[in-house]
Formats: sequence, C-alpha cells, structure tokens
Amino acid sequence: MSSSTTTAGRDTAVGQRSGIAGRLQWRAMAIYVFVLGEMIVFSVLSANFLTAANLGNIALNAADLALIAAGMTLVIILGGIDVAVGSVLGLLALISGTATLAGVNPWLIVVLAVVLGTAIGALHGLIVTKGMVSPIIATIGLLAVWRAVHFSLWGGSDLFAPPISLLLVERFAGIPGVAFLVLVVYGGLAYVMRFRSFGRNVYAIGNDAEAARLAGIRVTRTTIGAFALLGGLVGVAALVFMSRTGVIQAYSGQGLELAVIAAVVVGGTSITGGRGAILGTLGGVVFVAVLQNGVVLLGVPPLWNGLLLGVFILLAVSIDAIVNRRAARRERAL
Repeated sequence: MSSSTTTAGRDTAVGQRSGIAGRLQWRAMAIYVFVLGEMIVFSVLSANFLTAANLGNIALNAADLALIAAGMTLVIILGGIDVAVGSVLGLLALISGTATLAGVNPWLIVVLAVVLGTAIGALHGLIVTKGMVSPIIATIGLLAVWRAVHFSLWGGSDLFAPPISLLLVERFAGIPGVAFLVLVVYGGLAYVMRFRSFGRNVYAIGNDAEAARLAGIRVTRTTIGAFALLGGLVGVAALVFMSRTGVIQAYSGQGLELAVIAAVVVGGTSITGGRGAILGTLGGVVFVAVLQNGVVLLGVPPLWNGLLLGVFILLAVSIDAIVNRRAARRERAL
C-alpha cells in the first residue's frame, strides 16, 4: 500500500471521527437553546416563574434527578438502561431515614447509603452481564423486587425524617447547597468521559461490545462499574431526596425513572448507546425540571407531567434515529 493511500485513509478516518464529535457537540448544546426558549415561554405565562425563590426551588427539586441522570448517562451510552432507580432511591431513603431517627452518625449514614447503592448497582450490572439478561428486562424485575423489600421493611406508612445535613438544602446567595455538589459530579464525570480510559471504554462498548472485547477492553468489568457508579449516585440522591422532602412514602421514587431517562435522551444521548455527553444530560435535567415546575405554576394537572415527558422521550428517540440514518448514509457515501 502506498504512503498516499495510507494518508488518505487516515484523513478519512479523522474526518469521520471529527464529524461524530461535531454531531455530539451540536446535540449536547442544542438542548440549552430549548431550555432558554422554555424559560421564556413560562416567564411570559407566569409572573412567578423568574423569581429568585422559584429558580432556587427548581435547582433544589432537580438535584436528585440530576445526580441519577449523570450515572444513567454512562449506563445508556454503553448500551444499557436501569429502570429500577426509582424503587432503589425509595428503599435507600427509607433505610437512611430510619438510621437518622435511630441517632446514627450522619457520616456513617452517608457511607451506608453510598455503599448500599453501589452494591445494588453492581448487582444489577452483574445480572445483566453474567446472567445474559436484557438490561430493561432485568431492571423491570428488580424494580418490583426492591419495591417489595421496601414494603416488607416498613409497610405502607410514611416515615418522617430530618435532613441528613442542612448544607444540602440551605441556600447560599439563593442557590441551594446541593447544586454545588451536582456541578462537582458533572464536572468530574465530564472529565472522566473525555480524558480517562474508563470513559473511552464506555463509548467503545456502546458502539460495538464485541469489537471492544476483541480490542482488549474488559466489557464485563466496565459494565458492572458503570452500573455500580449509577447505584452510588442513587445513594447520594436518596440522601438529597430525604433532606429536601422530610418524608419517605411507600411509593417514593415511583416514576422517577421516566424523568431520568427523559433528561438523558433529551440531552442528546442515544438510547441505542455509543453516543452522548454528560453536559448535554445536565441541560436535559434543567429542561425536565423547568417543565415540571412550569406545569405546576400554571395549575396544570400532574397527569400532564408524565404525558409530556413521554412525548419528549419519543421525539428525542425519533430525532436520534433520523440523524443516525442520515449520518450512516453520508459515511457510506465517502
């Protein structure tokens, strides 16, 4: 093979990678344009929307959603999904609340929630990889399992618990403390996904798991690691949820998985795996949180929340499929 042919092939490969990177960047940033438009609409429809107090409420109420969506982004990029996150959050919030009422040291409760969440996430990843079970089928079953465990531990009664730390819910210049934690998590994961081998492996597995395995990537270990990371973030989110609501109910966390998946796919992550960006997910979280808040301010029945989230998921998946088909045709034409 001549050097000119080799150079041409390398240039083509670089061009293809640049095209993929460009599409990812466009899709990750486009959501912020939609967020801006959404905020303009709600500010026109409700005089209370753009107040400092309401914006602070949006940030506080979206914190647990944001933490879980960050971990879910990695799982979806590598070709998985976990629809049990809501029931796991409810269970971990119940355990943490019970420990708080028993007078356990707050730091031990933090460790307990994160360790239990990580272990549960690793178990989910183990079942998916070693059990050779479809992620959505496995986690639908696990959703029912963890909800049953919740009921067996506490029944249908409400549990009222104090915040694990006032720093999570207190506001600094109008910004809730937990918002700073969310930014640290997103900044850290954005760095990992862009510059560390774990992040590159996640993308490689999502694009083609078998090719990644042949390339020497430990697919099973990376998959379990991504699920474990998601579980650990669910543990942190459970502490945030308990601190901001003060009550854990039998169905706490129910339906949260829909909002999480909506935030991830609306933020530009492909539901089929291989493509996505953490910062796009952050925009998706803001989009979902603003939508939920605006619906409440306008007095729209809560039923519309789920309906609108479902519609946006369908739109995002449809747009993703169209973009992918067009990109595939362009690449075949090269």
